[in-house]
Amino acid sequence: MIFVRYLMGAAYLPRSLAPYGYRAFRNLLPFPEVAIFIDIEPSIAIKRIEERDHAREMFETEEKLTAVREVARSLLSGEWTVIDNSRDGEEPFREVETILRGHSII
Repeated sequence: MIFVRYLMGAAYLPRSLAPYGYRAFRNLLPFPEVAIFIDIEPSIAIKRIEERDHAREMFETEEKLTAVREVARSLLSGEWTVIDNSRDGEEPFREVETILRGHSII
């Protein structure tokens, strides 16, 4: 299993540069058999962030989360599976587990 966070890290680049950064990483580095994008509505992410027991990071505002989410979603292709983590409960975790089991990763 390869952790592909570096690919979507391109979403933090300026919007005009993000596709170039994504393509550079995508073409240069290995891509996993399974790529899962965990999506969440920024307003829900902020509520969950506020429940934590430590200070916010500099990018943890609803405005910044919205902007980065829009860029990240624009970078997605058919090789990504999107999981909606805006729902409460264990369903998003079960979806990820089902995908990983289906590919004999776990």
